[in-house]
Amino acid sequence: MSFLGKFTLSGLVLLTAVVCASAQTIKIPLFPSPAPSFVLPTWDGQVIKYSSLKGQVILLEFFQTWCPDCQKAAPRMESLYQKYKDQGLTIVGISHDSDQAKAVGPFVKKYGLTFPVCLGDLSIAINYVGITPQKPSFRIPYLVFVDRKGTIVGRYEEGTHREATDPVFIEEEIKRLLREARP
Repeated sequence: MSFLGKFTLSGLVLLTAVVCASAQTIKIPLFPSPAPSFVLPTWDGQVIKYSSLKGQVILLEFFQTWCPDCQKAAPRMESLYQKYKDQGLTIVGISHDSDQAKAVGPFVKKYGLTFPVCLGDLSIAINYVGITPQKPSFRIPYLVFVDRKGTIVGRYEEGTHREATDPVFIEEEIKRLLREARP
C-alpha cells in the first residue's frame, strides 16, 4: 500500500526549506544508526517519550487503519507484545491516518491492542523512515527495529522487503534482539 504523505503543506514547505538551506539531500543511514529521540501523543491522550523506552528492544510499526496488511498484522503484533513484553520488548504503533485519533481509537479497540499506539507526525517519518521532498511517501506496514542500546538495526518496508509482513522473521528478530545483553 502506498502511504501518500498526508502532512500539512506547511510541514512539507518547511522540510523543503530545511533541505535547501542545508544545500544537501537528507540521507537516512540504513543501519546500524542511533535511534532519534521522539515525543509522540497516543490515540488516547497520553504521551510516549523515546527516553522512557531506553534499555528495551523497540519495534516501531508505521501503519494506517485502512491498510489490509496492517489490519492483518495488528493481532500478530499484539500477540508478540504479550509474549515478549516481560522480557523487555516494547512495540509502538505509529499511525499516519489523516483522521488521527478518530480512526485509531476504533482500530485499537477492534484488535484489542494494549501496546502504545501513537499519532505519527512529519518529524518521526523524516527521522525513522527517511521521507524527503524527493521521496515524500513510503509503503506500509513499515517496521523499524531498535536494539537495547538504542541503535536502529533494521528497517523493513512492505513491498520492498518481504520481512515487513513475515511473522516468522519478525518473531525471530525480536528473540535475537532480546537475547542481547542489556546495556
